[in-house]
Amino acid sequence: MDRVSQQGADELVVPYDAGPAQERAERWRRMLRGRLLSLGISVVVLIVVFVWQHERLAENPAPTFIVYGLILLAGVGWVVGLWIGYRRAKRIADASGAGTALRISRWGIELAGQPIGWPQLARLGTVKGSWPGGPLLQATRTDGSTVAVPLEQLPVLPATLDSTVRAYSGGRFGVDLSELDA
Repeated sequence: MDRVSQQGADELVVPYDAGPAQERAERWRRMLRGRLLSLGISVVVLIVVFVWQHERLAENPAPTFIVYGLILLAGVGWVVGLWIGYRRAKRIADASGAGTALRISRWGIELAGQPIGWPQLARLGTVKGSWPGGPLLQATRTDGSTVAVPLEQLPVLPATLDSTVRAYSGGRFGVDLSELDA
């Protein structure tokens, strides 16, 4: 992890890494494109079957239209779900930060550009993020305010963050990783 820098023994600096969020958005885009192609092929096949079996289907068209409707409804529903997932993944990728995401030092932490000294820190841990994003690293101040960064945008392992926080805080704090187990 050469992007993470240790500034002597004074601090650990972790930059943002937007790569995972952008890769997820790209994956959702590919899935949406594939599902649109599949829906288009399904429509063509249904039209071909209808034209080919038109006389036979004309005798009792209701079951045919029910089956066609269910097939098309399932395909359109799948496309809508993938479109929503893609839009949310794209929004998360576009909101990725730049610069320093996390700085841990003897005086405290700086998360998403907001400095929090050890005396002002109430809790540092992971919390569930919104779908389709992953968990967040969230700092809660003693006044109740919070600041968070997506954990996937930090190019360090959560256990490394925990041990670093424990070392720099003199054992007063650690990173609560219990949300990662749920």
